[in-house]
Amino acid sequence: MIKQPEHESLDLVEIRRQITVLRSRHSDNARVTNLLNRLLIKVAYLTEPESTAHAQSLRDAFEKTMVEVEKSLARNARKSL
Repeated sequence: MIKQPEHESLDLVEIRRQITVLRSRHSDNARVTNLLNRLLIKVAYLTEPESTAHAQSLRDAFEKTMVEVEKSLARNARKSL
């Protein structure tokens, strides 16, 4: 995943693309799909963040979701061993 630098504008199109790719890649994992769908709902209708605070909130949500996705994938990998 590409981490968005805090000083750059938030590229919502790129974030939506990354979420969609990940969701497709892990469509067999309901937990991951649910996490990604919840994040996608937050950014789906936006053309740009409302403010710098909103942009930071979206960055934080993106990073938090990616951490949760990685944890879920790691748990599934351990279970399949």
